[in-house]
Amino acid sequence: MNIVETLFGRSVTPAERLRQNQRALAKAQRELDRERTKLETQEKKLVADIKKSAKAGQMPACKVMAKDL
Repeated sequence: MNIVETLFGRSVTPAERLRQNQRALAKAQRELDRERTKLETQEKKLVADIKKSAKAGQMPACKVMAKDL
């Protein structure tokens, strides 16, 4: 059996396969959450910049930034 395992690899049990898939899903979920929070912070910064430039009277710049939003 040792020779067969070394030649063809060890067969993965369903429990191990389930654990691997759950880990992959959790990793993908964490990556998506990180990206979402990053985008939310960028959006907040952009809104603050729009408000700042609007207060300064730079309406063309506001319109360009609003389109980016």
